[in-house]
Amino acid sequence: MSPPDPDAAFAVLRAADPEVMDRDALAEVTRHIAQLTSWVDSVKVRVTRRQRQLADEGRGEAPADLLARAGGQSSRDARTADDREQVCSNLPNFEEALAAGAVSAGHVDAIATVVRGMDQVTATEFLTHRDELLTKAGQQSVDTFGRSCRDLARLVAAEQTAGSELSELERQKAASTVTRWIDKPTGMHKTLLNLDPERDKILWTAVAAALKQLRRRPEHANTAWAQLEVEAVLAACHGSGDGGERVPSLIALCDIETLRNGVHANSICETDDGTPLPVEVIRRLACEAEIIPVVLNSRGEALAVGRAQRLATPAQRNALRAMHRTCMRPTCTVPFDACQIHHIIPWEHGGPTDLSNLGPLCTHDHHLVHEGGWQLSITPDRIATWTRPDGTIDHTGTTIDRAPNGVAPPGDQLPLAS
Repeated sequence: MSPPDPDAAFAVLRAADPEVMDRDALAEVTRHIAQLTSWVDSVKVRVTRRQRQLADEGRGEAPADLLARAGGQSSRDARTADDREQVCSNLPNFEEALAAGAVSAGHVDAIATVVRGMDQVTATEFLTHRDELLTKAGQQSVDTFGRSCRDLARLVAAEQTAGSELSELERQKAASTVTRWIDKPTGMHKTLLNLDPERDKILWTAVAAALKQLRRRPEHANTAWAQLEVEAVLAACHGSGDGGERVPSLIALCDIETLRNGVHANSICETDDGTPLPVEVIRRLACEAEIIPVVLNSRGEALAVGRAQRLATPAQRNALRAMHRTCMRPTCTVPFDACQIHHIIPWEHGGPTDLSNLGPLCTHDHHLVHEGGWQLSITPDRIATWTRPDGTIDHTGTTIDRAPNGVAPPGDQLPLAS
């Protein structure tokens, strides 16, 4: 990879006038910004490396201190840059790609975040996948690449030590705490929860269910969102219900191959919002839980309900949740439970309430489609095409974000409700 010409990129940016540009011109300027930023970050890696050498020789302070003082960075950003240099030293291919603008500092930081919690043996094995990691970094957004790194780390850990994931979860459970105190200046009572991923998901699934009920009540029509969240937490603690449908305390997803034989390269073993769970926990849930198939729910209700009703059924929402962590618009990170279920072919134009015609959209992207002039279409295998108001195709690709690289893994997926 050859490095970009920073002088040329800088010249383009100096001449740019964003106030008069259309979307495509802004995108081109943004690409120059990203390329120049990556090059600057690669220089910062070299500065950090040299400063570490000087510090080791007693001729300078630690790199993080230099970046904080001379670079005007926060201590946290300085430490991040320090970690970034160590990743680049271990993965020269990433440093070269960073200098060439092929990856961003965020991609390097995703690796640093995963490696930071590993023992030396596991980290060494993880870094042997450098070529695979670089290929994915060049194809994926930073958020998606972060998930890929976590998935690979889970696979490597499982191969290194049997039960390592379960041990980590047990460590997190043992370290979970509840701290209460009163803030004297304000008189506000405060509660801090440090929870492991499994119990945190159980808590916030209950809160989300309570929040959904509260939003339907007329007396809360004008209640501020922050106050609704407080009321939802209290309702979840009270355990009050309205006698309606039982809400699962935890929804987890796992492919058949992982459930039977353990973690593999394309494992799906996580909560519906993408939080990884050890396969041993999934197996325990499978023993204790009601198993809800993706296509049919536990009562055998069909997901394809045609024109019989407008709103998506709970079974359809479970099926969509199994495929989507977030809003189906590319790069959008709004979680599934904060999305609305959208009819791709509008209901008022004859669109059925069938799974193949439904998808999660956040409020912003829902407005883009309904009032903003954007067009959204989808094929039976959930390949979506987003078209801008001027008729230009903005993006075409799979809407499913559950599997690595957006490609469905082998084997069926079962959501498990406990």
